[in-house]
Amino acid sequence: MIRFFKRFSILAILISCFLADSAAQHNPHPEDGVSWTKGIIVSHGTYQIPLKVGGRPEDLVTGTVISLNRERTEAYLAARDRAIQGMAGMIRGIRIDPDTRFDDLLAKSDEVQSRIADLIAQRVRLTEFPVDFFTSGCRAELVIADLLQAVPYTYPANAFPTRIDNPIPTDYSSLIIDARGLGIEPMILPSVFDENGLEVYGRYNVNIRHAMRSGIVRYVYTDDEATRSPVAGSRPYYTIALGRLKGCPVISDRAVRKILSSAKTIEELKKNRVIFIIDKAGK
Repeated sequence: MIRFFKRFSILAILISCFLADSAAQHNPHPEDGVSWTKGIIVSHGTYQIPLKVGGRPEDLVTGTVISLNRERTEAYLAARDRAIQGMAGMIRGIRIDPDTRFDDLLAKSDEVQSRIADLIAQRVRLTEFPVDFFTSGCRAELVIADLLQAVPYTYPANAFPTRIDNPIPTDYSSLIIDARGLGIEPMILPSVFDENGLEVYGRYNVNIRHAMRSGIVRYVYTDDEATRSPVAGSRPYYTIALGRLKGCPVISDRAVRKILSSAKTIEELKKNRVIFIIDKAGK
């Protein structure tokens, strides 16, 4: 169904949502929301066919009776627009990095609005479904990592800082950081800091091609989910965050030495093999 989208109509919907104080005019669905553990944004929209006395569908403009098939098509399009409105409202509140939300960029950048319109036209997965005989519904789903295409940042792939003060370097397949109890807020481009406040992992180091597949960090709620994550690998390095800085975890100097003393481990970090265990309330 995505091929039926008109880009200008999507952009009009987005602009109206981004400029409004509240997002969508649709009934919340239990599945609606930003799921950082699943890596998706989901929104639903529904629309009920208006009926004349006697139960026949009518055109809202002319009031004339129209065919049920035509009205169902129009009802789906209305439900689709409401689902897009809901998604636009959710995107507004997503944090990009410690200092920026999408709201901040959208308020000052027509380019970002245009990029998101293109992204929705190309990447949103739409599923039409009947709610009842006279009501159509639409489910819209977008992968969170796809939003990186709308963020006007650079990704220089700088070299990771290396540590040669670890006596016996060990190769690890990933980095798991237990950040529970710190109120870590999920974001698209988080960082990891050392005890001195220096960034040891973030958007300046990673391979953006890998990041656009699943993001630069995976978020989970439990140890078991972390070790079963597809990016954990066979030998993850597990550490507990000491605190937080700019909403991101701070890890010990010992942990930094462990992960940055091995060239193989650094190569895995470039592929975004980093997992944050966060509180469920941080979803």
